[in-house]
Amino acid sequence: MQDVADAAASTSYTDCDSVGAPDRLMRKAETVLSSRTDRILLVLERCTDNQNYLACLRTAEILGVQNVWIVLSPRGMKNDCLLAAADGGAADDAGGGGGGFVDKGELSKKRGRIARCSSQWLDIRTFATTGECVSALLADGREIWATDLAQSALLLDGTGVELPPRLAIVMGREADGVSQEMLAAAHKRVCLPMYGFNDSFNLSVATSMVLHHLFICCPQARGDLPPERKRALRIEWYSRLARTDAQRAEFLARVDDPPPPFVDVRRPDAHRTCWVPPKIARKEQEQAASLSEERQALRDGSEGQQRED
Repeated sequence: MQDVADAAASTSYTDCDSVGAPDRLMRKAETVLSSRTDRILLVLERCTDNQNYLACLRTAEILGVQNVWIVLSPRGMKNDCLLAAADGGAADDAGGGGGGFVDKGELSKKRGRIARCSSQWLDIRTFATTGECVSALLADGREIWATDLAQSALLLDGTGVELPPRLAIVMGREADGVSQEMLAAAHKRVCLPMYGFNDSFNLSVATSMVLHHLFICCPQARGDLPPERKRALRIEWYSRLARTDAQRAEFLARVDDPPPPFVDVRRPDAHRTCWVPPKIARKEQEQAASLSEERQALRDGSEGQQRED
């Protein structure tokens, strides 16, 4: 351990992510940890579309929300999602709804591109009923804010909204929103301002906007995880980020002496890639080739006309 600490102390670190940066993977983990919050917890109640689930998970992860609780839909799920009890699920279901979070939709190639495997970086609990979730939220000391379209709901349209020390924000089902049972248990109802003829946002869009607005109102929520929670996540994330057993041992040796975070997690240009589905890529290539042929034909025709003139 002392050799590792001495090596770390002599390492020259830069503020920004760069190709070949020392301890790059660990520093990315530390950057994410430095912005994670426990103050805001996201509840997804009875959603029925897997793509919405995955988009919401991706939003929660990228905005820094560590805890997502899910009330399972009694209607089941469409779009190839499985939310059920299983070993190895990315969930902590102590007191929860009887199982881990197993999302075969996210594990598939198509669905995985929606969530970018966000669940592996989150603490997810599932509940069979709204009542079980409400009881767990209250036991966790959470003040419950439910999103609702009622005219009496507080509009999230300014930065003067004061967040409680431990907040649970509830997003409801696509068709009819938050359940009456959850609304009855909520301490407050909140709503996004809307200015069109439509009277609701898409679930994943609404989740993004609500969470983003809460962080604008309470920027101090970022990075509020206690040291022991950060350490536990560090062990988990370092193990997952390591690419070999030797690298895993190296990373875990640094758990109590982590490298400094980057300024932010944006990748350098050399590490930024854009994935295009092969089918679309082929169509784009065919269209580009066809357009090139058409332009060449027009040029040839124009040159021939000029010679005739």
